[in-house]
Amino acid sequence: MINWRLWIGIVLVSFLIFISLFGPQIAPYDKDYMEPSGYYYNSEDDFGMKAAPFPPSKDHLFGTDQWGYDILTLLLHGAKYTVFFGMLTAFIRIFIGGLLGMINGLRGKPKSHTGGFGLLGSIPAFLIIYFVMIGITVNSSLSVIELIIIQFILMTLIGVPGVYSAVYSKTLELRKNLYISASYSLGAGVFRIAKNHVMPHLKETLMVMFVKEIILVLSLLGQLGIFNIFLGGTILRLGGPEVYISMTSDWAGLIGQWRSFIYNYQWILFYPLLAFILVIFAFYMLSRGIELKKKSSFQKYPHI
Repeated sequence: MINWRLWIGIVLVSFLIFISLFGPQIAPYDKDYMEPSGYYYNSEDDFGMKAAPFPPSKDHLFGTDQWGYDILTLLLHGAKYTVFFGMLTAFIRIFIGGLLGMINGLRGKPKSHTGGFGLLGSIPAFLIIYFVMIGITVNSSLSVIELIIIQFILMTLIGVPGVYSAVYSKTLELRKNLYISASYSLGAGVFRIAKNHVMPHLKETLMVMFVKEIILVLSLLGQLGIFNIFLGGTILRLGGPEVYISMTSDWAGLIGQWRSFIYNYQWILFYPLLAFILVIFAFYMLSRGIELKKKSSFQKYPHI
């Protein structure tokens, strides 16, 4: 039986990684290019004035925003921040939380041994990041890289407790097996047992957790974007209606930046929203595919 969810997920994620790597090279315009507004005259019957935002056309497949920036170009430039930030943050969460969970689980230490994790995990992640970032991300004196690093550290620390708790519980169950007790008796250390006996059993579980953590990170970026906390910094323009601009053009930031266009010029909001839904869907399908593969493997080899 073909695991079509897994294949769809692999294809979509591969596509997202490709555009994240080569997006700026394949973008139709430079990131700073603005389609000029003004009068045009093609013939006696075709003349008038053109002004941004321009709707989707052969020149601008996804249209432009209110200043004339090409939406497709901005999406291609911002893809790397959205995709790679989500993947890297999720990977570090899994690495730290998984490692600590396996070590403490094999040592048999009580879960309360890391009570700080429980306290941190009980506070909504959005509130922690919002109140830390709101004072430094808008018109910040920090660079884009510095702001990304700060947000990366916060999101990593907030996500570690959940990973730790799940891996700790699974490791405790595996610790009851006789072959692990025999390894202890023969003098094997915790790290050797974790590598040779625990990791083979948790490999697919950690892979599923990794993909789901990516989805959680991206969802959190989307929530923050609605409140103008954009990855890499937010520019606030005054002197009229307040306008918030994403420094990196990450997809969650573009949604937050253009959310006011939900009632008019809908294409400005529609395309970044569609792109963000696509990235969530791609990783969701990948996680479901891995889960089905794991389930089928267990049914075929129940002793694993």
